[in-house]
Amino acid sequence: MKYLAIIVASIALLSPSALAAPPAEHTEAPALVVPNDLRELATQAGERLAPPDTPHLDLPSITVPLVENGRLAGYSFLNVRLHLNDETSIPEIRQRLHFLMHDLVALAHAHPFTLISRDDFSTGDTYERWDQAINTRLGDGVVTELEPLAAGIRLQRRYR
Repeated sequence: MKYLAIIVASIALLSPSALAAPPAEHTEAPALVVPNDLRELATQAGERLAPPDTPHLDLPSITVPLVENGRLAGYSFLNVRLHLNDETSIPEIRQRLHFLMHDLVALAHAHPFTLISRDDFSTGDTYERWDQAINTRLGDGVVTELEPLAAGIRLQRRYR
């Protein structure tokens, strides 16, 4: 009887996994691949935001008003990359960057983007005006392309 109590107590103290049957042979099942739009978007964004091999300068973020029917609807936060003719102009651009940013922000407020929907807007002629301001401030041919990289929208409460 004493031995029976010891065996019962030992079995009670064992973990449930010790009493379970041994695991079945592990076999490789084909992986189920579920499409993930966010993963694809992240990959595309990484490729788009990766620095190019050509000379360039990424500007600080620019806040551009969004209007609808002449009324302020919110703001777009825009990241812009300047593609340059050559790298020798980068130090000079950095010395004038505060003037250039002033020009771009002033033009953005004078010629704001137009809200089309909750997550889309039209730039109108703002980029063309920015190109003119860049050429005026830095000289013709210094910047070969103005490339908007990313934009976020923050709408006022009544437009959400």
